[in-house]
Amino acid sequence: TRSERNSCQVCACVLSTSGTKFPFLLRMFCLTLCTGYQYVNLDNCWQEPTRAANGSIVPSRERFPNWEHMIYKIHDMGLLFGLYTDFGLTTCGEKAPGSWEHEEQDAKSYAFWNVDYVKDDDCKAPPGVLSPPGYKKMSEALRATGREIVFSVKQSQPIESARSVCNLRRVTHDIKDTFYDMMREVEVNHDDGLAKYAGPGFWNDMDMIEIGNGNMTFTEEKTHMAFWCLLKSPLILGNDLSNMSQQTVDLLSSDNAIAINQNSLGIQGTRLTAFDSGLTVAIAILTNCSEAAAAHHEWHVDRGVLLRNMATGNCLSSMGPAPGDFPSPLQPVVLPCNETDAYQQWEYANSTNQFISKATGLCLDIAKATIPKYQLRMVKCEKNKAQQKFSPVGDHGNIQSMFKDYTDHPLCLSVDITDDLQIWSVALSAPPGHGGWAVVFFNRAIYASRNITLDLADLGVDSATVTVYDVWSGRMMGNHTGTLTQLVPAHGVAFLELTT
Repeated sequence: TRSERNSCQVCACVLSTSGTKFPFLLRMFCLTLCTGYQYVNLDNCWQEPTRAANGSIVPSRERFPNWEHMIYKIHDMGLLFGLYTDFGLTTCGEKAPGSWEHEEQDAKSYAFWNVDYVKDDDCKAPPGVLSPPGYKKMSEALRATGREIVFSVKQSQPIESARSVCNLRRVTHDIKDTFYDMMREVEVNHDDGLAKYAGPGFWNDMDMIEIGNGNMTFTEEKTHMAFWCLLKSPLILGNDLSNMSQQTVDLLSSDNAIAINQNSLGIQGTRLTAFDSGLTVAIAILTNCSEAAAAHHEWHVDRGVLLRNMATGNCLSSMGPAPGDFPSPLQPVVLPCNETDAYQQWEYANSTNQFISKATGLCLDIAKATIPKYQLRMVKCEKNKAQQKFSPVGDHGNIQSMFKDYTDHPLCLSVDITDDLQIWSVALSAPPGHGGWAVVFFNRAIYASRNITLDLADLGVDSATVTVYDVWSGRMMGNHTGTLTQLVPAHGVAFLELTT
């Protein structure tokens, strides 16, 4: 199956059966079982910090005093139970013992407890040990128990051999609740050509769904759900299930979207086409100075106040042309140069190494780390804040951050340029003699709605008429031949199902 519920991101290490929150969550799981979510998964911190004298892994006595009864009750509700480990010496953050050299012992414990799902992390490998051997050991140990247990691993397991080891493999680093971080999961999935490996028994895991956590607009959250369903990612919820709006509940329990994710044909969707609208507004980002074309990092000072990017010929702006249309109106962008636009006028403060917008008085700042691309934002100036310190424009046009990430690589001001109008599709099972597809029309531009047109011949439909349904509402949108055009909001999608 590809549907789980996992509230580790919000509950973290404070989830407890001794309070009222966990039973309440279980009631919510039960009420929503009809939508297809099946697993109740615990992430890190369910264990005691040390093993028992005989080497056994021990559930936290404080957090889960009725461990086996809890699992029994979860199964009694018709749900399945999953937990977390690390193939190394400890779990991430050194919270608990890892499974290193205890694989068989831990697997037997999991089977004895009737565990249905194991997530295996890769944080604390012993020196000189790569993760694939660690994953293989646990995989073999789980299979030897004779219990059917879904096995999930991180992206350090090579994709070429992943199917023989696990049931799902993470696409890339941990997701965060931002639009660009969410899109990184989608783009890595596409750029690395992962679709060909997916199918019944093995899936590309794009990490937890961030819907309901508050940092994305509802338009962006619908994009999130559409891509996770079209690309057949496991649906693992990473929000606080005890505090969901009705809008969040409705989106996460969309029967039509989940049906596409769970379609019996089991094919992962792919990008059908992508093109530049000619109206693209590039996002200003910070990235490894060696990772992009040199021109993307090259800036030139015009008229003493404008910062022109040499890859686009456009200028850095602290605010876009239509702030009301922006998902993040204080996110710097790159626009056609206009020396009279105060938002494009910058002052560099030599004493504090800050770029200050003349329009707002706010400073260029690094937002949440979203490796390998860091988002930028405009916030109140703080003279001692490392995330606001940049070099002046250098001899080669580089603007380098004085902030260092954990890789210690130099980070340069750059631009994120991609074709902003995209069409993604996946074939669906259909009655004999008929075709079926799910299609996502995606507008990656940061402002303004765009018309996106699908040539039905690209789906292999030459002269046939297709009937179009809106996935969210289930409403039939009529019959079409030849082409199909949708008006799509910025950062948004039109999510359709087509049948012949």
